[in-house]
Amino acid sequence: MRIAQIASIAFPVPPRSHGGTEIAIDRLTRGLVSRGHEVTLFASGDSQTTARLHSVVPRATQEDPGSTSYLERDLEVRNVAEAYALADRFDVFHAHWPTPAPYFSSRSSRPTLLTCAYIEKPLYDYYRAHDPRLRFACVSEAQARMLGGGLPIVPYGIDLARVPFRDAPGDFLLTVGRLVPTKGADRAIAIARRAGLPLTIVGDVTPYLADSRPYYEDKIRPQVDGARVRHFRALPNDEVLALMSQARAFLFPISWEEPFGLVVVEAMAAGTPVIATPRGSLPELVAHGVTGFLGETDEELAAYVGRVGELDRAACRRRAQERYSAERMVADYETLYGRILD
Repeated sequence: MRIAQIASIAFPVPPRSHGGTEIAIDRLTRGLVSRGHEVTLFASGDSQTTARLHSVVPRATQEDPGSTSYLERDLEVRNVAEAYALADRFDVFHAHWPTPAPYFSSRSSRPTLLTCAYIEKPLYDYYRAHDPRLRFACVSEAQARMLGGGLPIVPYGIDLARVPFRDAPGDFLLTVGRLVPTKGADRAIAIARRAGLPLTIVGDVTPYLADSRPYYEDKIRPQVDGARVRHFRALPNDEVLALMSQARAFLFPISWEEPFGLVVVEAMAAGTPVIATPRGSLPELVAHGVTGFLGETDEELAAYVGRVGELDRAACRRRAQERYSAERMVADYETLYGRILD
């Protein structure tokens, strides 16, 4: 098949630091190329891929000091417009939200699949009305339910060979994610304090979310002392994976309906149990009492930290291998493309 993969130009594929969607796009693109498909990736010019790369910017806009929000909005549209201008070169378009592909898909006879990394239902409803031929894929059952059900589900996959496994953990806890209230880094600090263990945070202020900077300044920065609470704004993915394998538990006390949570799967692949709130996809990802624990309050989650020694870290790794490999994700999308073309 001749496949166009359309990513946002906000971040490179794969990301230089830790990230979710761009890691999945990278694994999917490389997997499709290795299976003999002709793939073109529409992404920023600093992306690294085995596919043919088509770019409208030399550098990802969120990492370019010379970029502005006005430029980024225009360039996201230009990225998609140039993809559809080359429609006769492809059999299928695969776009990854938040690219504006749905506004172009009706202009082409070639089918478009949109993976909803995250999308709100009113927007999804508009997309369906705008182009009834547009196809969708969800990354979790929870996301599909939020959109009304009846949609294909293709969970993200990771390259398990890159994730180190460690059977004997260290004496610290870890959380990874954007520094916004809904990701719960402040709750992770409180949980770690109750559990009597130091916490390492990996995550940075998100410039395009207005509440991120105030949240960091008020709730996170005053707690960082380099001992009980360590903070890394950004680390390469390999270093984050190494930390995951060393942590006693991975904390994910979110307060929003997380559509997937790639960091959760990575932590399990490293053998590290996940302590999380049961929001969004988390009940699908975490087998309570097997690969981690789910709870609502900080007190409950701190108590579960004390029980992670009851869990088999090898079982965490096996669940990731069985359900969330990149090979499975690539095969699922390959099948879905075939169904769409048929």
